[in-house]
Amino acid sequence: MKHLFFFIGLGILAGAGLVQADESPSSVPSVPFKIGKKRALLLPVKVADSIEAEFLLDTGLGFNLISPQLASKLGIESTPNYKVRPVTGGELNLAQGRLSSLALGNQKEADQDVVIGEPRCFVGNDGETKVDGILSLAFFRNHPFTLDYANQKVVLEDSDSLAKRKAAGLKVECRLSDENVVASVPLTLQERAPDPPNPGGIAGFLSSFGGGAPDPPRAWVQVNTGCENLLLDSKLMFTLKVDATGTNVTETEPTDQNGLRFRSWATHLGKIEMVDNPTLTQEKATVVFRKLLAEGVLGQDFLRRYTVTFDLPNSELIFAKGQ
Repeated sequence: MKHLFFFIGLGILAGAGLVQADESPSSVPSVPFKIGKKRALLLPVKVADSIEAEFLLDTGLGFNLISPQLASKLGIESTPNYKVRPVTGGELNLAQGRLSSLALGNQKEADQDVVIGEPRCFVGNDGETKVDGILSLAFFRNHPFTLDYANQKVVLEDSDSLAKRKAAGLKVECRLSDENVVASVPLTLQERAPDPPNPGGIAGFLSSFGGGAPDPPRAWVQVNTGCENLLLDSKLMFTLKVDATGTNVTETEPTDQNGLRFRSWATHLGKIEMVDNPTLTQEKATVVFRKLLAEGVLGQDFLRRYTVTFDLPNSELIFAKGQ
């Protein structure tokens, strides 16, 4: 059985060197989105040319998903035993099906493969679960689009409008995963100052190594509108000299939406920034460390300070100053 890996899922705008994004021309189609619980982005879509539905936009999911209720309403024939392994652990046994069409605004895709499952399985605790499905980057594989947070809309770019976005913004290389459509970007991580010495702590020991490596460590982090904060794999705690027992670290052991218990450590980094783009940065970045099947996840707390264009055909994202 095929295993599908997806990367589930902060920043303060530095702004210098960025040009403010222009209002998209009226000739370029756009679709307004609503803000749901935990800042979820909710979009109106049309399914199978007949049913109006509301989907959550999650750029980190990697596949499009519809609820079992919508699948039943559409009479979709499904194939069971499709294994999905979340980046945060565990395994979900779901089904697969195919939609005759899926449309967002004037962008329509025919014969769309979808996973059939409860949206709540992919939404964090207390998140937006009253949706008919989840729209991922799989829908935008061949079509650039822009998340305009300031005006709460998704802009469906054409060649001319995309060229203007590139001229006005900063381009960042992105990698697309092989098994599903998830975009990751390179992030530079700067360690924070060590905690005051703590009985039994190791912060002082770790800080005694002469300031660490000459260059700050980097991580490829998933760009994920389905996540709020920056998540990093717990293995990076040692690299960044983060003491799990330090006074500025909060350790918890919660249960996720699928009943899986996990340990996490919340703290702050000295700074994060996009590799080769130092103006895309955040000082004292809040971060949550936990066990992941990826190096990290970059969530909306960073993204919504910008106008972000996803140009997947050219493997790049374009950041412009939000209005």
